[in-house]
Formats: sequence, structure tokens, C-alpha cells
Amino acid sequence: MQIKKIVLITTGQPSVNPRIVKEADTLHAAGYKVTVLYNYFIGWAEENDRILLSKVGWEFYMEGGSPLQNKKRYLFTRIRNKLAGIISNYFGNGFLLAERTQARAYDELLKAAKKIKADWYIGHNLGALAVAVNAAEFHGSKAGFDFEDYYRGEISQKQKIISNRIIWLENKYLPALSYFSAASKMILSAVQEDHSGFKGKVVTVDNCFPLKQQPLFSKKDKNDHTLQLFWFSQTIGINRGLEILIDALVLLNNRSIHLTLAGRCDATILSYIKTHAGAIQDTLHFTGIIEPEALPAFAAKFDVGMALELQTPYNRDICLTNKIFTYLLAGNAIILSKTAMQLLFNEWHKIGYLYAVNDVQGLVRAILFYLDRVNLDKQRIYNYVLAKNELNWDVESKKLLAVIN
Repeated sequence: MQIKKIVLITTGQPSVNPRIVKEADTLHAAGYKVTVLYNYFIGWAEENDRILLSKVGWEFYMEGGSPLQNKKRYLFTRIRNKLAGIISNYFGNGFLLAERTQARAYDELLKAAKKIKADWYIGHNLGALAVAVNAAEFHGSKAGFDFEDYYRGEISQKQKIISNRIIWLENKYLPALSYFSAASKMILSAVQEDHSGFKGKVVTVDNCFPLKQQPLFSKKDKNDHTLQLFWFSQTIGINRGLEILIDALVLLNNRSIHLTLAGRCDATILSYIKTHAGAIQDTLHFTGIIEPEALPAFAAKFDVGMALELQTPYNRDICLTNKIFTYLLAGNAIILSKTAMQLLFNEWHKIGYLYAVNDVQGLVRAILFYLDRVNLDKQRIYNYVLAKNELNWDVESKKLLAVIN
């Protein structure tokens, strides 16, 4: 029997999109011939891409150039992208203006996808939706799409032009999909409500991580009376929930409580955070970016993972980030803000302590709860076992395979 081919498409880079990497690994391991088509997006990810892609078993191609590779093509696609955006502001979304505004290298990705006759074309992020559908129609194949975020819910009401483009692209291309997946139950429900006539399959695929990334459980020494908090993202910045966390730590003023932040942090933000922290700034620690595959083992050094999501824009209220699943795999207790999805997820799985968004005193109580070693140890072991037995990619990926197969 001929091996089936699958093309995965993203307008970003692999190392900043762990979800597409996990999907590619899973499909490759299941016997499919997998190709990932992607675009250059940001310079600091290039070295991470090089390391990650040196280890994979699937094929990959960067389309549309970059500042270091095929500079002329990169410059051309940037100019085309800017012009498409300007023209679409006046004349609307037709004539491929929306596609070329949403994806800098739309034409290059589509050309590359058409060169590969595959059974499935699956888009990751909105710029790849049109590419996946058009390539599938060209070859008479099937198209799928992954809603890692609720794109309509990422845009404020003031950004009417962007909102109209997102809706236009979804309405044009989503009906042609054979399936779409979503990274939370609430995102799936929101998309289903927007597209109530959709005839294909739908599936929730949580942002879990492979069991091979789960480290040995890190038992805390009985003489260690510190409480080590951990938070990570690609970028450390404001409006991420960190301000209220630092407010809570200032109120506690407990030198045994430490917070480690992982991610890119420029000098301005670093200065702001330290100034905000005042007298407790020496209990804050900055590590820079940690490679996605290394994150669970790194997180295992700490006691409590912080899931500080806000409720605006709407997508943040209904999403379920990869932070939670990293903390679970690492065996961290978790402190979660009461966004709609995190509240529901905690009701299902009892993974941590909830506090109301922007409630500093509630966050103080949450930290004090885990300062109690009995509470901390019990939650950490529970979360580690939960991830090992249930909330991991080895289990979760079976939902995706069931649809593709």
C-alpha cells in the first residue's frame, strides 16, 4: 500500500510553534510521509529552528526567504504584503488581497504545496488556511485546519479592518475543510457557533506534551523551606498577568519565596519589573529562552507553575495554553487565574489553586496555600501522575490520528 503524504503549513517558524512540531512527529511516527512548509518570522528563533530541525524525521522547507537566506525574495514578499494591506483597506478583501495580507509568503507557500501531491494539507494559523484549502482543491485532496487560538477573539473592536479580514477568510475557506481541531473545548465551541453549518469533523486537541519529555519526579528536600514559583513565555512583558504576581510577592515580602521568569526580556521590561518589585527584586530570577523540548525538565526544578492568563482579549479567556501542560508534565503545583477555560479545566482535573483575575489578595492566598508543604507535595505528586497517565501528547494525539486515519 502506498504511503500517504501529509503537508503541514504555517506562516511561522517550527521552534515557536511546538504544536505543529508535535503533530508532524506524531504523523511521521504513524507512518505518513510528512512535509512542513513554513516562513521566516523572527530572527531569534533561527538558531532554535536549526537545533530542532536537525533532529526530526520529516521534511521541511522555508518558503519566502529571510534576512539571511534569499534576501531578495524576502524583501519582495514584505513589500507585496504591505501593499496588499494598504490596497485592501480601500478596496476590500477580494482579489487575493486578504490572503496576501494575512500571510507574507502566501504565493510561495501555495506554490510549494502544489508541488507536493499529498492526501492531506493541514494549516496551522490563519495565514495558512487559504494555502491548505487551495492546495487540497488543486490536487483533489483533503484539507484540515488547527485553531490553536480563536482568531476572531484576538482582535479588539477598534481593529475593524483586521476583524473583517479574519471573518472573510474563515467564511471563504473553512467550509471546504474536512475537519478542524481546536486547542480548547471553548475555542472549538466558539468556532462551531461561528460556522454552524460546517459539515466536517471537529475535535479538541489539548496542548499536551509527549511522555518522552517527562523528567523523573523531582522530590523536594524536607529541609528546603523555600517556595519556587515559575513562569515562562517566548517574551516577558506587561499585560501578561505578571504585574499582579509581583504585587502579591511585594505584599508577602517573604524572602523564601522566589520567582523565576523564562523568556526574552529587553532592558526596558527588565528595568520596569525590577522597579515594580522594589525591595524584593533580588528574589526574581531571569533565565532567557528555554528550548521547548527542554522546558518540562527545566520546570521540574520549581514548585509551582503560574498560569496567569487574563480575560481580554476574549481568546485569552477561552484558551488553554501550553503552560499548564508543561507544569503538569514537570510535576508542578499550579496557580491559575479564573479565566473561563482555566476555571472549567480545573473543575475537571483539580490541578491547582484558582484566584480571580486581578485579585491580588486572592493570589496571595494561593501562594500561601502552597507555602504549606503538605498542600504543595500532595498537589505536585497528583499533577505528575495525572500527566503521566492522562494529560500527555501520547494520549491526546490519538484524537488527531483518529480523524486523519
